[in-house]
Amino acid sequence: MATNTDIDSARLLREQYKDGSKLSARIRLHQRFSTNRYGLMRWMFDHFRIPENASVLELGCGTGILWRGSVRVPPGWRMILTDMSGGMIRETRANLARLGHRFTFAQADAQALPFRDASFDAVIANHMLYHVPDIPRALGEVRRVLKPSGFCYAATMGVANMREIDELAARFFSVPRMTESTARFGLESGEAYMRRAFSEVKLERYPDSLVVTEAAPLMDYICSMRVRSRVSDEQVADLRRHLENEIAVRGEIRISKDTGMFVARR
Repeated sequence: MATNTDIDSARLLREQYKDGSKLSARIRLHQRFSTNRYGLMRWMFDHFRIPENASVLELGCGTGILWRGSVRVPPGWRMILTDMSGGMIRETRANLARLGHRFTFAQADAQALPFRDASFDAVIANHMLYHVPDIPRALGEVRRVLKPSGFCYAATMGVANMREIDELAARFFSVPRMTESTARFGLESGEAYMRRAFSEVKLERYPDSLVVTEAAPLMDYICSMRVRSRVSDEQVADLRRHLENEIAVRGEIRISKDTGMFVARR
């Protein structure tokens, strides 16, 4: 039976991802100020072991960021992109319309995938498993729809990711962490889930950091988080003044990143 906490969490999650506006604010910060210019999406594609002719399923496609940019998508891939949010699906469809690849879109719950057993050569679940209420159930569904030789690719974050943001949240907002994502399914906590579901699991880490030289994009990132609904305008203004002063004095704010991807074989 769902508790009030579960119901509140589900409501906040729906509000957070009803469209791509909040997610896009976070993506923009990483695109503009990441020190590793190779690019996380390109790095992920380097690690994909997917045949030239393959059926590919993405869970939690968001705004379609994985498929945009300079990545090369083999023409033989048949891709189904899914998300719980109808708003996200609409934005992704619009964002990818001009790329010319064969995308199919579906609104779907990772815990109950509407696909036959052994349907896909690869399932991609980037930065989304920590949102799923029942992670083992979702991974069981991923295993079910994968072909016997198929791979699951699941990107997530480690406990050190954006730790300076958490320190600012504790100082100015009196909250211990901006998000509990890494506690639910992070680089440290996610491996046990993956090993219970798959025969082979390997963790690849992507080295990166942020050097932020403008306060506004960082404030957009912070205000896009769910924690924003629990703090006052005065607290937000205090943090903004602090960031503006730090950049005026030091020229930049450095922020740690800790990201990577589990590569798992059925």
